[in-house]
Amino acid sequence: MLKVGYVPYSRDLKHPGDRRRLVSWVKSREIDLELEQPLNSDVLVLSNAANFNYWIKSAKQPVVLDLVDGYLGEEPNLVTDVLRNLVRSFGGSSHIRWGRYTSHLKSACKRSSAVIVASPEQRDWVLPFNKNVFVILDNHSELSSSEDPEGLIESAENDLDGAKIFWEGFGYTLKHFKHISKELDNFLYNNNWGMVLVTVESFPRWGGYIGRVNTKKLIHRLFPLSKEMIFIKPWSIRNLKKYSQDCEFGIIPIDPNDKFAILKSENKLLSNWLLGLNTLCSHTPAYARVELESNADFFCVQPGSWEERLRDFKNGYSKNLDVNALNYISKNHSEDVLNNKWDQVIGSVLGTTHA
Repeated sequence: MLKVGYVPYSRDLKHPGDRRRLVSWVKSREIDLELEQPLNSDVLVLSNAANFNYWIKSAKQPVVLDLVDGYLGEEPNLVTDVLRNLVRSFGGSSHIRWGRYTSHLKSACKRSSAVIVASPEQRDWVLPFNKNVFVILDNHSELSSSEDPEGLIESAENDLDGAKIFWEGFGYTLKHFKHISKELDNFLYNNNWGMVLVTVESFPRWGGYIGRVNTKKLIHRLFPLSKEMIFIKPWSIRNLKKYSQDCEFGIIPIDPNDKFAILKSENKLLSNWLLGLNTLCSHTPAYARVELESNADFFCVQPGSWEERLRDFKNGYSKNLDVNALNYISKNHSEDVLNNKWDQVIGSVLGTTHA
């Protein structure tokens, strides 16, 4: 039996970057996953939480990087790059000797057998350092399943009354509301709409490790008019399903000045669609591409046009999800399609047709 070593985001494999990616493929193929001694395996897969070059140096088997964020495409300035490397060195996923974090990434890409990214846009930035690059998005099948992952928290709150907008995500991505907060605040207040944020109560301030930000206090600063209409719910699969059903549509703002976030994949949009939500998105390369390819009923919104688009969506949208959205997922991102892509990656580094 094939044995795959893995350095995960979380030891319990409940982190979305674990369970929606390699772990979902391993379970579908009944492959032996080695976590305690990852080097005791036929192939080694490294998540973004791994110290890439440390593991590559130690590995005798082929190494696959699951590099799902667009760090290389961000092209950060020297100060940002050095500080990021310092923070990641503190967290154990880099080493201070690299100086710049992108230096660590470029070296790891060059020395790996294959690199997985989450979008064609990200792939273009990795190809100069490794020609064996694959695009694989997350497996969101848990959102359409009737089962709940074990151990996730369920909110005891009753369903909320009135029309609402839906957003979900990690706490550190709440910063993307800042560039639309005035427009969104006005819309919610003037139309007596609410908004549900399925997220965490607090999150690290810097680099995922240092300081704490209180989510409620942050939201109150960003939305002074409508703050009492915004409800923060604990992140869980149950709450995603529960509160998405109570909302009229979803929203995914991305700060256009954030070069790192601009290269994010369409994962969040696809998860919103599987939750049954038509969605307003910032105009990013990935969202613009999906809008063109899918012909689905959602809007890419240009900066400064959010309040207008929100009114348009409120007055003219259909709450029923456009059938083109689900057709697009079925054709391009179904569980079978994603598993076959993982087969191709592992097969490419082992010199076989399939894993």
